[in-house]
Amino acid sequence: MKRIGLFGGTFNPPHLGHLHLATQALKQAKLDEIIIMPSYIPPHKDAPDLIEGIERLTLCGLTFADTRFTISDLELRRGGKSYSVETLRTLRDRYPSDELYLIIGSDMLLSFDKWYCYDEILSLCTLLVLSRENEISSDTLRNYAVHTLGLTEGVGFLILETAPIVLSSTEIRAAIAAGEDVTTKLCDAAYDYIKEKGLYRND
Repeated sequence: MKRIGLFGGTFNPPHLGHLHLATQALKQAKLDEIIIMPSYIPPHKDAPDLIEGIERLTLCGLTFADTRFTISDLELRRGGKSYSVETLRTLRDRYPSDELYLIIGSDMLLSFDKWYCYDEILSLCTLLVLSRENEISSDTLRNYAVHTLGLTEGVGFLILETAPIVLSSTEIRAAIAAGEDVTTKLCDAAYDYIKEKGLYRND
């Protein structure tokens, strides 16, 4: 039986903050594998400047290069809005005997009861909550998971204590469009690809 994490998002582009969170999840939760899954259309936010899925998939492959990361095009192939419950149904069928963990940021947990079919999601996996903002305390997260979602810590959810690398894909896109250097925010291979393809440039 393997412990498999699912880390989804627009990854527009994937940056070192994403890589840090995924690496911490591998280490602290002792995961055997993390599936990195770019979404087709995110259901929770507008994405007017979303580049093509194949480009984001390539950038994920360049960023998450560790062999314990698997890059999946499942949501890109499915098309439409990318709902986590549909993805988890597929993964549960694919990995019937393995433990599935949905990796989310602390800010996402606090609105989890608004997610589409959130109760079914909770029946399919364990929530793996990674702190992305220092001001959200573990006690706040724990109270929400227990009292709002009705979960038990260690079974329905895990909270990982990690110092986040606070980066914004929105700000990175704006910096690239303005011709600024973002070497410290992206992995070298991904940044080289962005420059080679002229991604996120206004011209």
